[in-house]
Amino acid sequence: MELSTWKSYADRMLKAASYPESGSPLLADRIDRASGTPWREEDGHIVSNAAHQQNFLRFLCGLSALSGDPRYEERARAVMQYMMDHPMAGGLLRWGGHRYLDLVTLKDRGEKELVHELKNDYPYYELMFRADPDKAELYVKSFWNAHVYDFEHFEMGRHSMEKPYGVEGIWERPFADPEPFAPRKGLSFRNTGNDLMYAAGKLREARGDEGALLWAGRMHDMYMKCRHPETKLGPYQFSQAMKRMDTQDDRITLSFYGDRAKRQLGPEFGPVALEANVLLKSQEISIYALNPQIIAAVFDHDTPKERQMIAQTAEGMKAFYEYGYDRKTRGFRPLLADGTDLSSYELPRPGYYGPKGRILTQHPLAGDYFLAYVEMALITGDQDLWKIVGVWEEDLDIRTPGTDPGVLLALLRLAEKDEAYRAPAMAWGERMEKAVEEAWKHGDSLWIDAIEPLVLLKLEALRQNAPRAVADPIYNRSSSREGWSENRTIK
Repeated sequence: MELSTWKSYADRMLKAASYPESGSPLLADRIDRASGTPWREEDGHIVSNAAHQQNFLRFLCGLSALSGDPRYEERARAVMQYMMDHPMAGGLLRWGGHRYLDLVTLKDRGEKELVHELKNDYPYYELMFRADPDKAELYVKSFWNAHVYDFEHFEMGRHSMEKPYGVEGIWERPFADPEPFAPRKGLSFRNTGNDLMYAAGKLREARGDEGALLWAGRMHDMYMKCRHPETKLGPYQFSQAMKRMDTQDDRITLSFYGDRAKRQLGPEFGPVALEANVLLKSQEISIYALNPQIIAAVFDHDTPKERQMIAQTAEGMKAFYEYGYDRKTRGFRPLLADGTDLSSYELPRPGYYGPKGRILTQHPLAGDYFLAYVEMALITGDQDLWKIVGVWEEDLDIRTPGTDPGVLLALLRLAEKDEAYRAPAMAWGERMEKAVEEAWKHGDSLWIDAIEPLVLLKLEALRQNAPRAVADPIYNRSSSREGWSENRTIK
């Protein structure tokens, strides 16, 4: 598609997602295709969750960079500026997995006491720092302050916790380097850990804050020392849920009854059965598809700590390929961190991982993994990673164009280094353009954060020999708008 087509698309989406009556520059997450206006929920409110509009903001800024028309970045910057000018107490933004703004009233809505939560969201921090560097820095520090409940013993959680003190001296707090798998009230899920590390890396990148790198490195170390000592697999957490209550009902899976994997799988698998060590689809994607993208994106500045982070990440990725990838099925096995293959395993009792009788299944190779391994192969030059990339080029059949955004992003990165990938990238782009044009014709609504326009704009940037003009997303398969119809308002 030509730039004029993308400008028309942006103009149409901006008009349809705006609600001028609010007096704000904010945008609706979803638009009504028939009326060309923001989508209203049954009770009349309009969801505006800026955390789930970051692909669109990257698209707008990239469009300004390529076209020379500043209007698009100005609107994106205005959205970010509004969010930073109207924060929660302490500097957190009013967005995320459990809260959003009603565009009609500009009041907060959501669930779970409207806590702040980011899980594999990865905001467009470069735009935040361009819009207001001081408030962007405050947000990153507030994010860490609210989600790391105890810095010394490194207790963290996905839900924000209000504290009586601010962020002054946040990186100077003591650190006791706690033992692996220590019982904690908070849950050290990788999906929030990923977002915290990414935020710290972007703060260090924007403002030279070495304290942010120090604590991102400490968080990385916490995960690394909980990997299985023989396989180097895992973990999804570096702690285990502290048992504070008893129940005999296996269907109750709240964390204060103790580690959910131990309860559901412990009798059969013994000590390895901890939540940290259970690697099903969502855990594997967070560890081996998303975290490597983060490492490649913000921890590639050639310091000793970053070199260590890169080396350990590559080591884990190679282990995951060895134990997890089934080339016969072109899928990934559900695993325990000791390498136990859980493919076709029937759960013996109900619990956190599903009802009694659920059969654990493999999940297919897709573009998020391919992109992660390409990114890490490019920054490490590791020949074993390049061999895996070569295998997956065959298994994904990159010579036959498809519509997986992650594959196209990987091809675009490869094409920057090797002209041989330019032709398949163009072919995949043409195929995706047709799919996008078809998607626009169907359904009752569109989600403005669809990643496909951003990926196709990056293709246009490659055509113009300006690949860095459009910001890279951290590509998360679960947040891409396959069919433009996935609802990602509140998890």
